[in-house]
Amino acid sequence: MAAPQNFVSVSRRPPDIEDYIDILRRYRSWIVGPTFAGLVISVVVAFFTPDVYVCTAAMQIRPSVVSRDLLPSAINGQMQQKLQQLSLDILGRDNLILWIQKLNLYPKERARSTVEDVAEDYFRKAVHIVPYAADGSSGAQAFRIVFSYPDKYVAQKVVSGLVTDFQNKDLSLQVETNTATNMLFSDLVKNAKDNMEAKQVELASFTAQNQGKLPENFGSNSMEVQARQAAIAQINQQISQEKQRQALLEANLNNNKNTQSGVEPTLTQSVSTPNQQVRNTNLTNIEGSIQNKQQECIAIENKYQENYPDVITCKQQLKLLEDRKAEIERAEPAGQPGSTTRIAINTAAKQQLDKLKQDEQAIRAEINASVLQVAVLEKNLNEETRDLKIVRDKIDSSPPVVQTYNQLASELQMAKEEYTNLSSKKDTAGTQQQVQEHRVGEKLQTLESPIPPDKPTSPIRGVWVGIGTVMGLVFGIALAGAKEVKNTSLKNLKDVRAYTNLPVLSSIPLLENALLVRRKRRLAWLAWSSALIVGTLLMSGAMYYKYVMLPQG
Repeated sequence: MAAPQNFVSVSRRPPDIEDYIDILRRYRSWIVGPTFAGLVISVVVAFFTPDVYVCTAAMQIRPSVVSRDLLPSAINGQMQQKLQQLSLDILGRDNLILWIQKLNLYPKERARSTVEDVAEDYFRKAVHIVPYAADGSSGAQAFRIVFSYPDKYVAQKVVSGLVTDFQNKDLSLQVETNTATNMLFSDLVKNAKDNMEAKQVELASFTAQNQGKLPENFGSNSMEVQARQAAIAQINQQISQEKQRQALLEANLNNNKNTQSGVEPTLTQSVSTPNQQVRNTNLTNIEGSIQNKQQECIAIENKYQENYPDVITCKQQLKLLEDRKAEIERAEPAGQPGSTTRIAINTAAKQQLDKLKQDEQAIRAEINASVLQVAVLEKNLNEETRDLKIVRDKIDSSPPVVQTYNQLASELQMAKEEYTNLSSKKDTAGTQQQVQEHRVGEKLQTLESPIPPDKPTSPIRGVWVGIGTVMGLVFGIALAGAKEVKNTSLKNLKDVRAYTNLPVLSSIPLLENALLVRRKRRLAWLAWSSALIVGTLLMSGAMYYKYVMLPQG
């Protein structure tokens, strides 16, 4: 049984320039072959790929010919807002299908797919709406319509049609928008006006039902309360004054009566006994006390009520005095001896008595007038008290009325503001319609008309061929490197010295059979010739297809 072999891993020496040249020489076929294949494939792909022409047109938003100071700001600057809507309408699937059917676009694609898929997958991706500015920056006042298609004349027709669509859609959209806006705001203004009038009627009805309780009446009600309170106080003062005057008049009337009583006996002369004189003196004194007590009671009654203790005591004392007077009068002696009476008229006393009676009549007239005045004052007092209660009732019941009134007034104010706002918007919409009818507002116009492009934008065949060739070269170099890494044999004397550490005395060149060498060379030349012929034919066929068979745009 053979002994197992032990393998030792040895790291490869770093290659130098001669090694790289030797690698290129050994694997030149592996490098040239992929490079030539990349050249052929890129040429075939580049020339079989149809040309794509890009046709463009530019449109701009023409500013309004009327000064912005003369038109509301809502009218100017609306075109930019409509561009997105116009783009969505024009580049919608239904509109794209109409264009495909009208110009017979994408016939090969339509043979493989439905027209809806062609519109979504091909037509929509070939049309672009991009901002445009003369200085290269992104401008918002102009935009480009870009369309890519193999036929430049068809591309021009499509772009021209899209430009026309934008203009027609813009005009129809303005008409439709203005008409709908006017109708909408007309209805809104009518509803707002009806609502405002209803609020006015409701507020007027509420105001009529609550006169004197409204917020604007609060100040006048407060002033009226103060005025009526002052009037009541004044009337009470006048009544008190009149009652005091009545008391004085009553006292004067009593004094007048007492004086008359004193004057009447002087009209006759009489001879009285001593007992009679004493009686007369006592009667005079008691009458004076009764008069004083009456005045005192009247004063107390004017100051206090009837059931006040002082008033009751005074009346009791007055009654005792009156009872005493009655006893003295009943105690008159009848037919006492020695009393003689002689009747004679005293002229001065009579005149004094007449004057006292006239004064009595005047005092009674004043008392009656005072009583009437008190009655009038009490009537006025009752009226003022009643009116004061009415005003106070209005003030007490005003808070909920004020709250409801403020709410109704606020709703009316909001209705007025809404009506004013909608009326202003309606006027703006009417002005916008006038501007559109006279064609003096912002509108779309063609800035650059679409023209057939002179050269296709893709494919860039020289670039494609260069990229394909370079990719083949890189692939070939990668194959050569892989072959070199896989080949672990000793290739030259440097490898022998590096891996064996033995001195090299001499080298013997590789001796091969001449017949085998010639056969290998013939096979190699045959393979390379075939590849060159096939590659040349393929490239020539692609060029022939491009320049002869395809119609030139």
